[in-house]
This record gives sequence, structure tokens and C-alpha cells, in this order.
Amino acid sequence: MNLIAAVKPWFSKRVSRWLDRRLPAVSEVQLHRKNIFILPTGPGFLYLSATALIFVTAINYVLSLAFGLAFLMTSLFILCILHTFRNLQHLRIRGAGAEPVFAGAQAAFVFVLYRNAMQVHEMLELRFPHGNWSYANVLDNQQERVKVFLPTQQRGYLRAPRVTVQTRFPLGLWRAWSHVDLDMSVLVYPQPIAGELPIASGGMSTGDSNSVQVGVEDFHGLRNYNTGDSPKQIAWKNLARGQGLKVKQFVDAQDEHLILDWEQLHGLDTEERLSRLCYWVLSLAQRDVDFGLRLPGVEVCLGRGDAHCKKVLRTLALWNTGAQ
Repeated sequence: MNLIAAVKPWFSKRVSRWLDRRLPAVSEVQLHRKNIFILPTGPGFLYLSATALIFVTAINYVLSLAFGLAFLMTSLFILCILHTFRNLQHLRIRGAGAEPVFAGAQAAFVFVLYRNAMQVHEMLELRFPHGNWSYANVLDNQQERVKVFLPTQQRGYLRAPRVTVQTRFPLGLWRAWSHVDLDMSVLVYPQPIAGELPIASGGMSTGDSNSVQVGVEDFHGLRNYNTGDSPKQIAWKNLARGQGLKVKQFVDAQDEHLILDWEQLHGLDTEERLSRLCYWVLSLAQRDVDFGLRLPGVEVCLGRGDAHCKKVLRTLALWNTGAQ
């Protein structure tokens, strides 16, 4: 057991180097005889063993019917090689990228599968190493889009490993597969961690979408008349209704803004700070508040909207990773 554990990493590294030479990273690949591999499946080996057993029985007991069955099973086994291999041959695969995700979520890489006019592809299976299988058929349409999921663990750019494309069509006796590298990556944002928002500029909490100040733009309500108030602000209609002498109040909207600062999170480690900042960014983006970001060596000016939110999240994801 210890010998197997020691040899396995060495063998995996050698296989990876061999695949890099034989199947280099490309944006689009077409499968053909030089990049498709084929071997019997577990049920295929059992089927072959049963065929051999029937053939030996036919020899021992000179049973013509058993000979015929053994030859039929052998022919079927050989014909499946052709059909299984052909089900992958001429299939074109292009990587269509993936949307950014938060750390800990599954990144959905999109693959576009193309067929030629004379051929269809059935029972296709795709997955990343140690991931879940995704299934597709390219039948009536000239192309099909399929999502293959990859778990994420940390922020930054995550490069997709080789994806396995395989088929066991039509009977599951043979498995044809290829390992293709379509040179794709996904941007992974920090995982949001909930925390109370800091106080916005001017001492106003970001719990309200806007703060207000006395002005002339919007009607705010009525108050009792005070000596010296302008006659233009008196609510004459209310006075005529017998509601007393009231004065109209007007306010001007004053937008809040907030700078999310690295230094506001003392006592937390780097990733915890970035995760807390990420949560604040999402909260402020939902409230449509102007906000900016200040990290050691990096600053993002005030702004709002979806594009600004993505810019700030990208800054958090790539900060101190060496990527741009």
C-alpha cells in the first residue's frame, strides 16, 4: 500500500507531461484517432469472459449452438469498438468560459459541442477530475452547450484542468475517451462573510439609502408656524380648512457615500478582511449607494452600479495575487 501511494504521484506527473505533449492547450479541439483512447469497461471484460466460457464449453461438449453463440458474441464485441470510437470521432469542442463565482461555490464552465452534417453523437459524458458528470447529446442541432462544474476554494484566477470527454455508446462494453485542455479560467471572488457595515461619511449610517438636509427640492411635511417664517411657505389651504397656521417644509436629497477601508478591520487575517469587504460591497450595491475601496497599495474611486460593483469585486479577488 505504501509503495502504491509513493508511485501514484510520480505516475500521475509522467502522464500529465505526456498529455501536455500529445494534447496541448488550445481554444478549440476536434477529436480524431490521434487523441481518442479506447479500452473495454468492467462489464466489457465480464462479457468477454462469458464469451470465452461459452466457447470452452462448446469445445468440450461439441455443441454447434454454443459455437454459434460464442462467435456471435465475439462479433458483437468487436463491432462495438467501431461504434464507440465513431461516437467521439469528428466531435468538435470549444470552451465558452465561465461567469465569476464566489469562493466555495461551483464554477460552471460552458463547453460548446459541434457535429458535422453526417454524424450524430450520443451519450456523451464530461467532467473535471474528481467532479460530477455532465451529460449531452448532439443529435438534431448542429451544436449543443453543456455546463461542467468545478469546485472553487480560494479567490483569484482558477485555471480549469483538463476535462474528460467520454462515451460508452452503444452497449457499455467499451469506453472511448479523451482529455482535452481548452485553456479556460474563471475569476473567483472572496467568499462573503456577514458583518455590520461601518458608518458612512457625515456620521450617517448606511442603513438608509439617502440622508437629507433642509432645502427647497422635495416636500417633506408640515410644522407649526414660527415667528419670522416666510409667508410663501405658509400652507394657506390648511389654514382655510381650520387646521391652524402651518408652514411647509422642503428638503434636498443628499447622497451618502462610503469608503470601505482595509484598516477598518483590525484583528482579522487577510482573507477574513477581504471576505468582510466583499460582503459590504454586495450590501452597498443592493442599496444603490456610492462607495469606494481602499486596500494597501490600491484604491478604487467612488461609484455605483453593476459595473462599479464588478470592478471592486475584481479588485478584491486579485489583490496581492500577482494577477491583473
